[in-house]
Amino acid sequence: MAKQAEATPMTKLESFWDALGNKEESTKSGYRSAILKFISFIYPDATKDTCEEYVEKYFSSDRNYFNDFKKFIQTNLADSPTLSALQKFNQVKNFFSLCDVNFTPKEVKLLKNQLPNGGIGDPETQEIDLDPETIRAILQHCDVKMKAIILCLASGGMRIGELLNVRCADLDLNSIPAVIQIRAKHASGKKNKTSTQRYTFISSEAVSAIREWNKIRPAYLLEATKMGKNFRTKELTVNPDDERLFPISDNSVNNAFKSAVIAVFGKNEVDPTTKRSVRHIHQFRKFFESQVETVTSRSIAEFLTGHKDGLSAHYRRYTTKQMAEYYIKSEHMLYIEAPKELREATSSTKKEIAEMQKNAQKTTSTLVNLLAREAELKDTIKKQQEQIALLNEKYAGIEEVAKLMRRFLKRVDLEKLPYEMGDEQFEERIAALKQT
Repeated sequence: MAKQAEATPMTKLESFWDALGNKEESTKSGYRSAILKFISFIYPDATKDTCEEYVEKYFSSDRNYFNDFKKFIQTNLADSPTLSALQKFNQVKNFFSLCDVNFTPKEVKLLKNQLPNGGIGDPETQEIDLDPETIRAILQHCDVKMKAIILCLASGGMRIGELLNVRCADLDLNSIPAVIQIRAKHASGKKNKTSTQRYTFISSEAVSAIREWNKIRPAYLLEATKMGKNFRTKELTVNPDDERLFPISDNSVNNAFKSAVIAVFGKNEVDPTTKRSVRHIHQFRKFFESQVETVTSRSIAEFLTGHKDGLSAHYRRYTTKQMAEYYIKSEHMLYIEAPKELREATSSTKKEIAEMQKNAQKTTSTLVNLLAREAELKDTIKKQQEQIALLNEKYAGIEEVAKLMRRFLKRVDLEKLPYEMGDEQFEERIAALKQT
């Protein structure tokens, strides 16, 4: 009986990927980046292609893992934003753990002490607010695609990842206001942040920008397909049949936004504590929320921005028609390219229209009440007419008897009549009078 071939043991890196199981691709990508960063710190010659080889070499050598990790943090993470540094720290620590290298609680605490802010929390970046005037200045340095992206973010309240996964079929640009469906799962199969399907609206400005972008989108995809070939394999890195409205990565969007900011302000300012940009793409979402909340309510703003609490608490409270009406009320606050005077005039006009509608509703209510009263009066008059007709009918019978009595009295001599006349005799006399 032939021996069954023994399975080739997995390398440390293969075991690690196997242990990650069904983690999101973005999570695995983060681990790859962190592991390569650590291994190339230990072995400067290590590359993406040789990383696995150097990982085997590292764990087969007699190394002081604690000291290696500590020096890596001091050299590579000490000046990084707190949250980013903590994320890299956890990724490398988990890598060690899945490779059977576990640090004691005391060692973990000592390692965390090397992180920015001791690895505790993430100081809030002191951002510079984006107002319509600032956004308008930034738009002056954007191409057609980036202009459409910014106007969609500013007027739709979407996360950048949500917008970049919207397909052309997910838009209805002909409805008022235009609707965008945000799916629970992206085309890649990855779930969105809330794992919930929802919808939002975009302004008429954003609709115009998208229409302009759609005119050149096919040419853009064609050019991107030609340029987006892997230098070595010659394989396409861009899908020519990409169904997304904006077939571009979030990194490209962030870089384009940063370039526009530098063009306007001369530099990309960063917070000295967090090392993060004080103007960034996520602020469009905050801009949207604050503007909508000013005119409607916080719950409406949270619903449209897709906050988990807003979706769960208010998803069944409002109909799509109601949400569209709320959005229209606040749309003028989301205009970017319109001058301030026009936005204020639009706001004033919308208030006047709302007041006119309110007055019209009052007038309609009054008319309805008057019509109801009129109907009641008509009903009363009809009943009275029926009663009069009945009385007239009765009166006609009485009048007929009176006529006969008068004729009877004219023809008879009262003195010759018997003192008493029975009913039968009286009726016979009356019948005789009718025949004459």
